Amino acid sequence: MLKRARLWQFALSCLALFAGCGSCGHTAAPVDAGQAELEAPTGRLLILGFDGVDPRWLRRWADEGKLPHLASMLSADQGSHFRPLRSTNPPQSPVAWASFSTGMNPGDHGIFDFIGRRLITSSSGPPVLPFPATTSFEPQASGPPVATNLRTGVPFWKTLSDDGVAVEVINVPYSFPPDPMRNGRMLSGLGVPDLRETNSTFVYAGTDITPERAARPPGGGVLVPLRVEAGRASFSLQGPTRPGHAPERLALNVELRVGEPAGGLTVTVGEEQRALTAGEMSDFVPLVFREGTTEIHGLARFLCLEAGENVRLFVTPISFDPRRPYSPISYPNGYAARVAESLGHVYKTVGWDHDTSALNDEVIDEGEFLREMNVVETDRRAMLDDALRRDDWRLLTWVSTSTDRVAHMFYRLIDPEHPRYDAALAARYGDAIEREYRRMDETVGHVLEQLRPADTLLIISDHGFHDYRWGLHVNQWLRQRGLLTLRGGAESSPREFLLDVDWSQTKAYALGTGQIYLNMRGRERDGIVSAEDAPALLQQIRAGLEALTDESHAGRSIVRRVYLGSEIFAGGRHADAPDLQIAFEEYYRTSWETILGGVPAGLVADNPRKWSGDHAASDVRDTPGILLSNRALVAEPGIVDLAPTALRFFHQSVPANYVGQSVLAQEAP
Repeated sequence: MLKRARLWQFALSCLALFAGCGSCGHTAAPVDAGQAELEAPTGRLLILGFDGVDPRWLRRWADEGKLPHLASMLSADQGSHFRPLRSTNPPQSPVAWASFSTGMNPGDHGIFDFIGRRLITSSSGPPVLPFPATTSFEPQASGPPVATNLRTGVPFWKTLSDDGVAVEVINVPYSFPPDPMRNGRMLSGLGVPDLRETNSTFVYAGTDITPERAARPPGGGVLVPLRVEAGRASFSLQGPTRPGHAPERLALNVELRVGEPAGGLTVTVGEEQRALTAGEMSDFVPLVFREGTTEIHGLARFLCLEAGENVRLFVTPISFDPRRPYSPISYPNGYAARVAESLGHVYKTVGWDHDTSALNDEVIDEGEFLREMNVVETDRRAMLDDALRRDDWRLLTWVSTSTDRVAHMFYRLIDPEHPRYDAALAARYGDAIEREYRRMDETVGHVLEQLRPADTLLIISDHGFHDYRWGLHVNQWLRQRGLLTLRGGAESSPREFLLDVDWSQTKAYALGTGQIYLNMRGRERDGIVSAEDAPALLQQIRAGLEALTDESHAGRSIVRRVYLGSEIFAGGRHADAPDLQIAFEEYYRTSWETILGGVPAGLVADNPRKWSGDHAASDVRDTPGILLSNRALVAEPGIVDLAPTALRFFHQSVPANYVGQSVLAQEAP
C-alpha cells in the first residue's frame, strides 16, 4: 500500500528517524477503585485477531447460516458476547494495533498513520518529506540495519511476561522488532520488512518491459527487462543493502531456460533450480547473498506467468529465511526456526504477507493472489494449532490479516458502481470476501473445540470497511483555496513529496491518508503561520472541507467530519500529530497522489486501482471492528481496552497511562 517500496527506500536514503522516539517505560498504578479487581485466573486467555472484519458483513453472513461458530457467539445471551469494537481515530491498522498493544491513544503512542512527515531543518532540500511512521532502519557499517519501532509504549504481553506470565505472540501487526521478554516468545507480524529492507517489494521480469518502463516502477514493485537469445535469458535479482555501503545492494544472477519444460521455463539461482510450467509457482527457493564472509539468507517463490513468444516471471518479495534470519524477527531469535520445524517447512516472514501490490499493479491476477493467500493462511493456522497443542503458555495472542487484504482488493467486485467493477471477475471472485470470513469461522470453531472450561477467548478486529470509489486531491483543494502555492504559480504538479510547493506562500499541506498540517512558523523550516493565526485557519479549512460536495457525482458530500488534532491527539507525542484529521463519507478517501504529497490537476478522481475497499480515512464513528467472547462483555468496548483487559485478567496493576478498562463484564472463573 501507499507506494511502500519507494517509501522504505527513501527512508533508508535519509538515514534519519521521523520524530524519533523508542519505547518508553511505564509506571504501575493501582487499578481504578471504581472497577472491582478480577480474581487471579485459573484459566488461560486467548486473543484471536482478524484484521479488518466489518460487523455488518459478520452479522449478514452469520444470519445467512454461513458462519455457524461465530453465529453461536453472536446470539449467546441476547448478544452480550458480541460488541462492535470502537477503533482509533483514524481507524487504520498501524494506529489501532498500536493502541491494542500499548493501551494508549495515538497522542501518546505516536502512531497517527502509515505515513509521517520528516521536518528538515537544514537549508538544503525541501522542508517537509513523507516518511514511514511505524518503523525505521539505520544501515550499519557492518551487519544488518538496526530496526526501531517508532511506537511509544510497552506492549501488554511484555509487561505480563516480565511479571512471570508465560506468553506467546504470533503475527501481531506492528510488533517489529520483536520484544525481548523474560517469560515469553513471539513471532513478529506486519512491519517485518523483506530482505531488501522495504515493506514488500515484488520483482516482475519480462520481455514486455522496456528500459523506459523499468525506470518508472509501480509502487511496491521492481520491473526488469528480459532479452531472450537462443532460449536463454538472465537478470540480476537485487537483495539487501551491502553492509556498510548503503544504498548499494547485493544481487544474485537468475538464469532462465525457456521451453524447458515444454511451455515453461527453468529457473536457476546459484545451486537452486526449479522447472516451472506456465501458471506454476515454485516452492520457496533459498537465496544466499554473500559479502566477504557474510552470508545473508532469504527465501522467494518464482511464478512462471508466460513462457512462449513472451516470457514473464514474477518473484515474490524476498523473505528472511526463518532458520537463519539476517535480522531478528522473533524472540528469542531461535523461535522463528522452531516455528519452521513445527510446520515442517519454511514460511513467508514478510509482514505485508499478501501480495496486494502485485495484484494492484496487475502483474498477477485474482486467482493467483487468492492461491498465495491460501498458502500463507494455511501456515498461520498451523502456527495457531501448534500453540494450542502445547501447554506452556497462559496468554496466547494470534492475528490473521487476510480478512483485511481481501476486502481491500475485492470490494470492487461487490459494488457494480465501482470504477473497477468487472462483471466477469465478479462472477468468479465476487464471494472472495465472504470465503475469507468463512475461513475465520472455521478457525474460531477449531479453537472453541479446544478451550478448557476456565479459558477466556476474545476475538477482535481493529476496524471495519468502506467502499472507495473516488479520491480527493487534498493538496489541490488547498491550492484552489489559496492555502497552498506551487512554484511559478503553477496549477498542478506531476511530482510527489511536495517538491514543487512554494513554502513562502503556503499555509497548509496534506500528507498521508487524511492528514493536514499547517506550515507553522517555528516548527516547519519555512513556516509562515503564526500561533495566533492558527486556530482561525484550522476552522476555515475544517468548515470548507465539511461543506465540500462532488458535483460530478450527484452533489454527494465528500467529507463527513474534520477533527482537530488538538481534540483527538492529546498526549506525550502530540507534537508529531497532524493538525487536522479528515474523516470521509462512504465512497471517498484521499487520492493516491495526496498520500505522498502530490498536487495533481482536478479535484475528485476515480479510484483506478484494484485496491477498492478502505477505512484509513473513514470516520471512527462508523468504522468499528468486532469483539466476541465466551464471556459477557461490557457495553461499549474500544480497542484501547484490550491491554488493560489482559493485565486485569492476570491480576496485574494497570499503568497510569492506560486509558481503557477491561472489556469483560464479569470475573473470569
